[in-house]
Amino acid sequence: MNHSKYVLFLTLILPTFAATASPLRAAKSRWENLRILHPGQLIRVVLNDGKSYEGAFQALSDEGITLWRAAGEQTFARNDVVRVYSKSKNHLLRNMLIGGAIGASLALPVVLANHRNGWWVSDAWAWPLGAVGGAGMGALVTTGGWHEIYRAH
Repeated sequence: MNHSKYVLFLTLILPTFAATASPLRAAKSRWENLRILHPGQLIRVVLNDGKSYEGAFQALSDEGITLWRAAGEQTFARNDVVRVYSKSKNHLLRNMLIGGAIGASLALPVVLANHRNGWWVSDAWAWPLGAVGGAGMGALVTTGGWHEIYRAH
């Protein structure tokens, strides 16, 4: 049995998933980067004293950031703000579907290269294995949750 096809397949699929599974988001250190926020967006503000506050973003100025909390509107001075995070939606199902489709399509060359008894019969196990493996890798991609958009120097 020729294993070189499987080795080639794994050397192609693993780096592809590793590259797409690690979104590299550098922390921003410019106050102007907070202008991407839109009113009503859920944010978390961390202050110098370590306390954090969550609420809906209201406004941004050169002096500070304002958010709406259950207690009402609250403004934090720019000098007191250490970090600001924004909450984004988790796309777990979407990532799993995309990963499964990629895994199944990457398994296609294995199936076609080994079509001894017909293209569907021989090595048809590669498709579900590729789809399940791809879906698993897609589930590992973290797209939702809190993302840091500002960090003071």
